Amino acid sequence: MNRNTLRAAACALSFGMFCAAGAADAPAETMPPALARAVTEQTLGLVESKGVYPRRQEDYAQAKRELLAAVDGKTADVDRADLYARIRKLLETLDSGGHTFLFPPRAPGQPLLPPPPAPRAPAFQLVPTSHGTVLRWVPPAITDAEPAAMTAYVRGVYDEAAAQPDIGRACALVVDLSEQTGGMAWPPFIAMYPLFGKDNKARWVDREGKPIPFVDRTALAAMAASHVGDRANPLAAFATGPLAVLVGARTASAGEMLLVALMGEARVRTFGQTSYGMSTVNQMHVLPDGGTLLLTQMRYALAGGPVFRGGIAPMQPAAAGAAWDANVRTAAEWAAASSPRCTSR
Repeated sequence: MNRNTLRAAACALSFGMFCAAGAADAPAETMPPALARAVTEQTLGLVESKGVYPRRQEDYAQAKRELLAAVDGKTADVDRADLYARIRKLLETLDSGGHTFLFPPRAPGQPLLPPPPAPRAPAFQLVPTSHGTVLRWVPPAITDAEPAAMTAYVRGVYDEAAAQPDIGRACALVVDLSEQTGGMAWPPFIAMYPLFGKDNKARWVDREGKPIPFVDRTALAAMAASHVGDRANPLAAFATGPLAVLVGARTASAGEMLLVALMGEARVRTFGQTSYGMSTVNQMHVLPDGGTLLLTQMRYALAGGPVFRGGIAPMQPAAAGAAWDANVRTAAEWAAASSPRCTSR
């Protein structure tokens, strides 16, 4: 995949658990019948040309009939709340794992999603193990898709690492995706570009089953440079060697994209809990009335393997009831014990 293709793909927003907070309609209002018809036709066109297929075609056909009944032959204004309810009923028939969303029009400057909760853990932390010091990186969630916000995020990763002068002591890395509960995957994806190699096996898979590689280190590095210039990436020291990835039960959507991308590296071992289960790829489409359709259009897979459906289980599951700190220690111990940089010290 070339740089321009990846830049275009960066517009594909991957939303997860935050969507429920933004899905409620504004107070009931109406729209002219021509506009209601345009919204309906564009939605149907997008779903039928790009969306994942319905679980049962007969359910989709029934929902489509009910949707068209709201606009066919209408001369009076159409109630937006009723129209949106019918569209959502149609979207619920898709085999998207509940990951397709419809948002009402927003006021100018209003974000699509609320900001994520404050991080519960520092972005960078040194973890002592019996084989050496391990760096734990917890990339925070981001829901703001504006270019300035993406730049601030990537720069923030570099700045926070620079503020930790002892990072150079770390001989292995744990990427902790527990804060990745949905939003934009691309800023952390860009920031972690040194962790990917040319043989990455992560794939998008379209509705016809065509696999599409989406991890391109060269393109990601160019994107990082556009945000931070020629600054050295703080994760470059971990471009080779075993890499531990921690997954939480709330790791969702954007977090699951990052998880699959990292699992595409043969050197990765995953720990923790089964992810939330919104492991599909969404594309944002603006409708004629200003509403936003986040349509599930692809799934994830590893080359040669089946597509992921629902939650993604870790390679090494956490013990039942284990505290998260215990999961961190388990992943860190494995990373250190498996890393030649640690065992040679």
